[in-house]
Amino acid sequence: MRTQTSLRALMAVIAVAPTLAGPAFAQDTDTSDFGDYIGVVTLGESRRGIQTDTATSETIITQEELDARQASTLAELLGTIPGVTLSNAATPQGSSINIRGLGADAGTYGSNTKVAVVIDGVAKGQEEIYRQGSILTMEPELFKTVKVIRGPGESFRFSGGAIGGTVDAVTKDASDFLEDGDTFSIRQKLSYESNGDGFMSSSIVAWAPDDKLEVLGFYGYRSSGDYTDGSGSTEADTAYEMPSAMLKLKYNATDELSFTASVSKTQNRLEDVSYDFIGSSFDARVDADIEDTTAYAQFQYNPSDNDLINLTGKLTYSDELISNISDTTSSTIYNADNRTERLSLSFENEAVFATGAADHTVLTGVEIGKRTRTSISDTDSNASASPGGTDEFIAVYATDEIVIGNLTLTPQLRFEKQKITSEGNDSIADGTTYEKDSTVGALSSRYRLGENFAVFGTLAYNENMPIIDDLSNAFIETSEKATTIELGASYDTVDVFQTGDSVKAKLTAFKTRIWDNTTYYDSTYSYENIKLEGIEFEASYANAAFYMDFNASRIRGEWETGEYFNNAPSDAAQLTVGKHFLEDQLNLAIEVLHAWSNERTTSTSGATAASESYTVAGLTAAYIPDSGLAHGVEFRASLDNLFDRDYQPYLSSRSAPGRNLTLSVTKIF
Repeated sequence: MRTQTSLRALMAVIAVAPTLAGPAFAQDTDTSDFGDYIGVVTLGESRRGIQTDTATSETIITQEELDARQASTLAELLGTIPGVTLSNAATPQGSSINIRGLGADAGTYGSNTKVAVVIDGVAKGQEEIYRQGSILTMEPELFKTVKVIRGPGESFRFSGGAIGGTVDAVTKDASDFLEDGDTFSIRQKLSYESNGDGFMSSSIVAWAPDDKLEVLGFYGYRSSGDYTDGSGSTEADTAYEMPSAMLKLKYNATDELSFTASVSKTQNRLEDVSYDFIGSSFDARVDADIEDTTAYAQFQYNPSDNDLINLTGKLTYSDELISNISDTTSSTIYNADNRTERLSLSFENEAVFATGAADHTVLTGVEIGKRTRTSISDTDSNASASPGGTDEFIAVYATDEIVIGNLTLTPQLRFEKQKITSEGNDSIADGTTYEKDSTVGALSSRYRLGENFAVFGTLAYNENMPIIDDLSNAFIETSEKATTIELGASYDTVDVFQTGDSVKAKLTAFKTRIWDNTTYYDSTYSYENIKLEGIEFEASYANAAFYMDFNASRIRGEWETGEYFNNAPSDAAQLTVGKHFLEDQLNLAIEVLHAWSNERTTSTSGATAASESYTVAGLTAAYIPDSGLAHGVEFRASLDNLFDRDYQPYLSSRSAPGRNLTLSVTKIF
């Protein structure tokens, strides 16, 4: 019955929306402009094109794809990238990201510094704090692009310890909603989800009174009840209520000098949930109020007559607060207000010049800042399990992209120095300090073999320095080290089987070795060295009639003892087939994901217990009429887990949602 109801609702949207478009629906179908299709797509594939022009393993999710996927969480946006695995991604609380087996410690910690997350250049998620340390709570409607870098690649601009990868997200601007000559617009979006009876409203006001000033105001509200899995069982602690807001201003003083300021805030209000949000490690129930504030002010000076200067100065602030209220007094952590604040000032310059036959693009930067961590409990001091203190740091970095004919070399270097100081801890004296520094870097190369083929490789060295969480243990004096080797090849061509079609493919193999590990532990609670290796493959084919996208990943991990490293994800592959109709007004796509069973684990329960294979499918329809009464309105529908499959992904602590129909309507006034 649920299948029939969902399919009928999906078909109703497809059938009713075109009648509002008037005569446009009767026009002959023209599929000549296939490249503008914006339906649900596989990330990193033909919708944006596989990134074949770089040695970095990266995916750029555009605004069109963000709209098409209709994700409820930032984590959901990343789930179809090869090498990226999510834990509990169906909810903003407790969701976490794993890239190439690193990042979230499934079932225990929500984040760690092996995966860096940056929002508008503001670093997020610096501490662990069990599952409550997750940094994926922010409202996805805030973003216009999200770039995911797999491996250390280009991460040294932001972090020296991002061994797994980097998520770099950029929020919307007023100019994104103003066409030439417009000074004011309002964008309203309403959305409904059947599984959990979810509702979302997103309101954007864009104003540009002249060519110098532009202002964007955003307010969003999202709520959902507990979702049901494929067997019909209700998954506890998955309900949420999430209001969000953002104000962004940009002022172009001259053609060369501009100023930008932005502040955004997202809340997630939870009642009577497990302390870790997923119920796997704690029996205590809490009321939790999660607040995330991100703000920055910057100037950019880019004189048109000097290629050596493109200077950006930026003051950034991040505040991540989790307020807990519990009836129990058995542990201070259940009533602790966990807070991590980060304030930094940075200057960055990009210079373009040539030396003989070599063209250089040199990026240099310096950042100085301070993190402050507190977890004040009902004892008026920090909870012993999550110590408080400050982390003062300074970093200097440089990258040079050198192009010599068909060869591109990119050396990167970063030096960072930190001082961690204990504050407000019962067992650690105030003023106790620990200092550490690191010098890390990478060398990437790419060589073009003719017009279509290229080979590439990267050698990187990372150091993940101690965090404030380590004040309560001996790891406070240890930096984790890692080396990563990447090798790969890419292919990019057009007019293969017919005029105007295109084929793209990229194959990347990597091997990572981590020593002095302080984050993960094996079955005997020993902290050993870790070895990871894997392969990622992306391919796409597109012509005027349809497109096919495919990606797959295979990752293996083990301790130096030969024991399985349980955080290595399952093998997975994904295929997307899509087509557009009615002169690009109607877009339809089907997406199929298969994950193989995984018995490469020493765990017998929880997120890292052996998992079964599963195959899930989804459908998406997007109708955007270009004339008639509904001109300028976007109608979207997506049906996830089409066959209501009951499954639990490896590295997830709970079963995935069952069938879910999402309907949305968007209009710009």
